[in-house]
Order: sequence, then structure tokens, then C-alpha cells
Amino acid sequence: MAILEIRERPVLRRPLLICGFSGWADAGSGATAALAYLMEDLNPEPCAWLDPEACFDFTVQRPTTRRAPGGGWMLVYPRVQFFALYRPNHERDLLLLTGPEPHLNWPTLTRVIAEFSREVGVETAMAMGVFLGSVSHRSVALVRRTLDPELDQRLARLGCVETGYQGPTGFVTALIHGLAAAGIPAASVWAAAPVYLRAVNPAVAAALLTAIEAATQVPLDLGPLQKRAHAFIREVDAMLAANPELANQLREMVDLGPEPTIVPEAPPEQPPPSAQDLPSGQSLVEELERFLRERRGPTEPGTAE
Repeated sequence: MAILEIRERPVLRRPLLICGFSGWADAGSGATAALAYLMEDLNPEPCAWLDPEACFDFTVQRPTTRRAPGGGWMLVYPRVQFFALYRPNHERDLLLLTGPEPHLNWPTLTRVIAEFSREVGVETAMAMGVFLGSVSHRSVALVRRTLDPELDQRLARLGCVETGYQGPTGFVTALIHGLAAAGIPAASVWAAAPVYLRAVNPAVAAALLTAIEAATQVPLDLGPLQKRAHAFIREVDAMLAANPELANQLREMVDLGPEPTIVPEAPPEQPPPSAQDLPSGQSLVEELERFLRERRGPTEPGTAE
């Protein structure tokens, strides 16, 4: 049985492959949010996908049961999928790869992904990951991992620090090794997301794609996402300003950096893009309270939480 099912073999112009996977290496859904942003206007159908049975332990990444369009029931299995983005207004097209992080057969899967990427002409590959860290929501720290000297230099010039991490790793790292073995220059860019915020973080998504855009010199049209990131940061700052006791407790654990300067903004001509996707102030308060409770540990016997 073929591991890769090809629905339509794309004909792309010097494509850049961008990858990200939900799960262990995607704190705050930063990587998958970045890929969703790239696809949101085009809403493409997948051009190919990996056989779910080759990727997943279904007791961990379970299929879902749903009503079928014509009646009855159906099972929907998780999939790792390729999406081709044709961009007539740019010199280069994009090939995206996303889905849940696979559990099984990493060496085989990375080889299959690399072979398909090479067949459709991928010139460079960039993978994204996000980890939780004791960092502020007001800035995003980036680190890099690559076997390619030129990409390493480009990312270093952008301020992406080379990670010295050694230990258990994610599929993203296995993938850049597999791509490099196939002769495709590849790098991973990792962002540190604030440990006290688990909501989808557009600031992390924007930082990842900004680094990829600068390193590859492939325009990604990030203006709307950057506006969304600024709105997210303002929302968190407003929540902290309205809840000084929570903010002071948080500062004992995390260096939040300098207080923001509040500059009144002119009313926008139209609502910020996808503003409805930003978390509400109340949801952020609840999330921060939950984080502080977890850090304090269980309450003493006989005391209220």
C-alpha cells in the first residue's frame, strides 16, 4: 500500500515548502496558526496526503465519528496533508505540509515527504515549532536548527539563536534531516511562547513567518497577520492592566519586560482581520488564573482554592 496518496500532482514555480504540525511541538498552536493564515484566503484542497495508518496510533490521535452528508455515519481519520498555493502575483509558489504530528515510522515518512518535495521542485524547506518558555507575550524569541550552512547564516543574521538543545525531539527535526539527506536545503525555526498563555497566539505565528520570509526572500504578505498579532498583545496588556493583582503575581514568575506605552489609535476603517478569533479579556483572565493556581500547587487542607 502506498504511503503517499496523490490527489493532484501540482505544477509549481520554484516552490518553498513550509511545514508545521499540531501537538507536542506546537505550543499555543503558533505553527499551525501560521499555516492556517497562509491558506485562509485561498482555502485550497489538499493535493496529497500520507496514509493515516502509517502515521498514527489511533488510540492517541483518534478518528472522529460524524454524520455523513447523505445520512448515516462516517469515520474521519487524522491526516498529514500537502497543500499547493499557486501565487500568480509572486515569482514563487508555496507547498504547505501540515496535520497532527505523526507517531510512527518517522524515517519512512520523512523519506516519502522528501521524495515528493523533490519531484515537485521544492528548492528550500522551512519547518516551524513552538515550545513553552518563561518569556513575555510582548516579544518572541526565535531559535534555529539546520544542517545547511547558507540557511544557518541567514537565520543567524536575523537574530535566530542556534539551539544547543540535546534530547528528545519532534517530527520537525526528523523532517529537516530527511530533507537534507535528499539534497533539499532545510531549516527549522522555533519560537518560545509564554507559558502563561495557552490560547492560539498570532504573535508567535507572525514571528515565525516573518523569519521565514526574511530568510528565504519569499514574500508571504504578512500585513493582516501582523495587525492580528498587535491586537492580541494589546488585548493581553489590557487584561493585565485591568487585573493588577494577577499581573503582580505573574511578574514574580516571568519578566514581562517594560510596561507598554498606550497610544490612542484612530478607529479603523474596517474591523481588524479575523478579530473574532482573538481571545476575550475574560478568557485570558481565566487562563492566567488557572496558570497561577497550577504554579502555586495544591492548596493547604481546609483552605479554599
